[in-house]
Amino acid sequence: MNERTAQILEAAIQGFIATGEPVSSGWLFDHYEFGIKPAMIRLELDTLEEGGYLAKPHHSAGRVPTDAGYEFFADRLLGAPAAHDSREGPLRGFLEKRAWADLSAQLSEELGILGVIADLAREAVYKAGLEALVDCLEWEDRNELRAVIRDFEEVDGRATRAAERLGNGPRVFIGKKSPVTKSENLSVVGGNYRIGSASVSIFAIGPKRMDYGKAIRIFKNL
Repeated sequence: MNERTAQILEAAIQGFIATGEPVSSGWLFDHYEFGIKPAMIRLELDTLEEGGYLAKPHHSAGRVPTDAGYEFFADRLLGAPAAHDSREGPLRGFLEKRAWADLSAQLSEELGILGVIADLAREAVYKAGLEALVDCLEWEDRNELRAVIRDFEEVDGRATRAAERLGNGPRVFIGKKSPVTKSENLSVVGGNYRIGSASVSIFAIGPKRMDYGKAIRIFKNL
């Protein structure tokens, strides 16, 4: 994929995350400077749709990201240099103090989603933010809600077994590729961290429309 096409895909995904509405070529032309006219942007969107990165909802002029689109977007963010943010100091402080319950609560508060900390040595799991997660998801039917609640109930065991899937540095899992959730409507940002003799796996669990940029920055700065 050439750089301009990648930038258009990134912009379309950012627009959808911000608005929750399908993104059109006209909207992209009004909000970004790609140096091409709306008709050319539309052709780029057609190409991205054919490639499986975007999809067009029924009766919509715009596009929404597919799982492949979200994965491409997350990979671009993971590969970018980490930007330091002093506002994330409390998170690092809780990590250094091994205050896992406080860390999960603060992570949830910062991102407005579910925060999960797995203390691998003690096989203990701390989690906070189920209400925040439920509030930020868009429910189509009760089965989706049941799937998310089931994930919350079972995340303890999954989180302690997921360390090997994370490796070094933060990872992003979209939909059913996650090692700690099964719902196709969720995304997970996770990472392994060592503080002295303590090893923990940290997860932020949210909707596919989560703020990946902020979540990845937080995990890179921990």
